[in-house]
Amino acid sequence: MGEVYLATDLALDRPVAIKVLPEDVARDPVRRDRLIREARAQARISHTNVAHIYFVGEEDGRLFFAMELVAGVTLADKIAAGPLPVDDALAVIRAAALGVREAQRSGFTHRDLKPSNLMVDGHGVVKVLDFGLVAGSPDVVANGPVEQTSLAGTPLYMAPEQARREPIDFRADIYALGATLYHLVAGRPPFQADTVDALITLHASAARPALPRRGQPRTQIGAIDSLCAKMMAPRPEDRFASYDELLRAIELVSAVHTHPAGFWARTIATGIDFAFVAIVVTLLVALGRLVGMPDILNITIQIPAFAAYQALAIARWGRTFGKALLELEVVDVETSARPALGNATRRALVMCGPPWLALWTNDAFALFGIEIARDISALLTGLLATAGILALLYASARVAGKRAVWDRIAGTMVRYRTSRTTTL
Repeated sequence: MGEVYLATDLALDRPVAIKVLPEDVARDPVRRDRLIREARAQARISHTNVAHIYFVGEEDGRLFFAMELVAGVTLADKIAAGPLPVDDALAVIRAAALGVREAQRSGFTHRDLKPSNLMVDGHGVVKVLDFGLVAGSPDVVANGPVEQTSLAGTPLYMAPEQARREPIDFRADIYALGATLYHLVAGRPPFQADTVDALITLHASAARPALPRRGQPRTQIGAIDSLCAKMMAPRPEDRFASYDELLRAIELVSAVHTHPAGFWARTIATGIDFAFVAIVVTLLVALGRLVGMPDILNITIQIPAFAAYQALAIARWGRTFGKALLELEVVDVETSARPALGNATRRALVMCGPPWLALWTNDAFALFGIEIARDISALLTGLLATAGILALLYASARVAGKRAVWDRIAGTMVRYRTSRTTTL
């Protein structure tokens, strides 16, 4: 798209990068318009993660613009030596998403996001570069579709609708970020082929290879693989509906922002909560005895009390007494905020409902003196309790985000408490 030189801004005595049209196309009106469009688009985007434009001009018939000199290396250079650590890769994609979100707010779609257009400066700040294929205008709605008249972009990272020359929006950039994330973690692009047409076909219809584990925790690789799958969904409507959604999803799978709680922490917290509820129920029953109320203290009463306590505490504070002691919290995976009451109730019912039903059945059989049925019910209760423990153990070892079945049904996650991350 141009030749880039190191230069000096004589007025301010600072180093800058000068982008110049090559001499053989310097008078091509299409190339000149494209360079001017690139400079104007990049100049309108004021964000830490986008390289800044200082000046555009012409000298001896050569069109050029001066921009921020980013003293660092591109991600293409970094991954030439091998895959990045997963947390580093997520940090890069998060920073790039913040930059192109600002571009989207200004009405632009980058259309050529890839490792060579992402640079990390000497301070570790990610910069989005090269808006030479930018489409859109600040005069149109920021998330409206952009018409395409030709194939533009890099096929290794290109969204299917962009390859088909259909109107595109920011979701094409999300696809390219997903393909870039895959490359950073896996050490290779998601698809490779001998021809452009074959590569485009793979992006549109082939099953994406799963991310290799490479010694990383299975649950974290699983979470990143699921993130890539949504970012790289062949249909735009199946991808993230906004950059805010994408940023929240990145933070949920990043150990820097989110540390999912494992088996022992959750088991101990639940044990503390159950003991807390049992003590409260015991005190209430003792008080009831003093005033002549019937004795209703048994585990059949404690379990629904425990479920109600879980639902109300999590909906109100995002944590229970036991979770607070172990610095845990329950969050909604879509918003990273505490769950709504409906989701918290659903979670409590799935967790506590089956063992409570078995115990209630046991008491009903006892009332009618059916001893064999009581034995079967007691066995079923034990099996259900064991199944819950095994489900949590399995989730902690193998499931993305360490989310047990009740968390997946309720759309929640249990994680170590973290400072709220702003994506404004």
